[in-house]
Amino acid sequence: MSTTPPSRTADGAPSGPADADVPRTTLTPADAADAPAAHTPAPAPSAGPAAAAPPGRGRWQAFVGSFAQYRELPPVAGRSYLVMAFLARLPITMVPVGVLTLATAATGSAAAAGLAAAAAAVGEAVGAPVSGAVADRRGQRPVLLVVAGLHALALVALLTAAASGDPTALAAGAALVGLTVPQVGPMSRARWLVMSPRNVRTAFAFEGTADEVGFALGPALVGLSAVLLGATAPVVLAAVLVVGLVTAFALHPSAAAVPARSAADRAALKERRRAEAAGRGFEPLVLVPLVGMLAIGVFFGASNVSLVASADDAGVPEVGGLLAAAMAVGSAVTALAVVALPASLGPWRRWAGSAVLLVVGAAVMHLASPSLLPLVLATVLAGLAVGPLLVTITDVAGRLAPEGGAGLAFTLLTSGIVLGVAGGSALAGLVGERVGTTAAFWVGVGAAVVLVLLVLVAAATRRPLPPHAG
Repeated sequence: MSTTPPSRTADGAPSGPADADVPRTTLTPADAADAPAAHTPAPAPSAGPAAAAPPGRGRWQAFVGSFAQYRELPPVAGRSYLVMAFLARLPITMVPVGVLTLATAATGSAAAAGLAAAAAAVGEAVGAPVSGAVADRRGQRPVLLVVAGLHALALVALLTAAASGDPTALAAGAALVGLTVPQVGPMSRARWLVMSPRNVRTAFAFEGTADEVGFALGPALVGLSAVLLGATAPVVLAAVLVVGLVTAFALHPSAAAVPARSAADRAALKERRRAEAAGRGFEPLVLVPLVGMLAIGVFFGASNVSLVASADDAGVPEVGGLLAAAMAVGSAVTALAVVALPASLGPWRRWAGSAVLLVVGAAVMHLASPSLLPLVLATVLAGLAVGPLLVTITDVAGRLAPEGGAGLAFTLLTSGIVLGVAGGSALAGLVGERVGTTAAFWVGVGAAVVLVLLVLVAAATRRPLPPHAG
């Protein structure tokens, strides 16, 4: 059986109504030909001109009504899935700040803490695509179960290294922690491609929102547990949560959407990919979402360093984290609201509009620094652009991923953003020390400009985006 995706415009947007959901059973081509393009309620009978709503009110009702698309997700994945997929992210979002907190307390050295954090980032950049590729071949469930166990053991090893106070041992332990981070977000997205191919935009909007909220709550959990119970508490809590929540995510019935492939299936898939590659050659568009996520990572890393430095210059270093949280709030709101955008606004147009807004937001952040109140507003403005960008870059990557390769595609995006954050942090720190805090914001502006250039390059190819292959 197969899934027939809706027809799409040149930039990959559905030519009919907005992404609609499909039932659990997969449609055959014959069934799909008879199926409606989208499941939308019939319009209510008109009550006459006197009852017509004012244009502004009608647009507001349409905007609010678009969020009803989220109701299509639980019946497809299971009533508990959305909550579980969100909660399983929390221990993962605790890792970066948890490693920094533990290393700082164990060594008293900012340099040693920075080395440990960098080791964890490099470890995740290496380990993420490996786990994604293996999950594509062997199925998500066994990979997640094994990686969750290894990650818990790596966190224990990190605690042991911290007890010794040896910076080298701490860096090695942090690298193991990063190497074994369970890739909950990418694997959840890969499930949606199979479970609900016609409602991917809505599903990815939820995933983007879950990521943003998770990366706001994770550091908060680290800070709260460290204050109440000590510097080792966040790592212990992360280990417990990984074993419980990631295991539950792995055992959820939706994991069957990405099952293990038999040797015959893998051989047939390899042959199909070879034939497709021979027919069209190298597709340069596949690099666009990867470089795009790398640029977003650079923006994140540079912005975090610049915001913390600005708060320190203003004499209130403790609010640096709150400034970064303001960006996460703006990003989460607009990621959730992606479903309200018209279907005619395809991925490339969404990317272009969001990237231009990010350039404006990043430039305003530079102009607002070091005045904190204007900087907060500018940070929220930049965050409003980040949400749709993250959703759209993931959408494009899903469309360009080869058949059976979604796990690898999405985990490569993780590698890109992790390396980008590390590089952006280092570059902004260097610029800030040599030129000044305000100048460090230009690193984020440069990353935003790269995102604009990428979509221009994609548009120049004049190649339409394919539908999601699943």
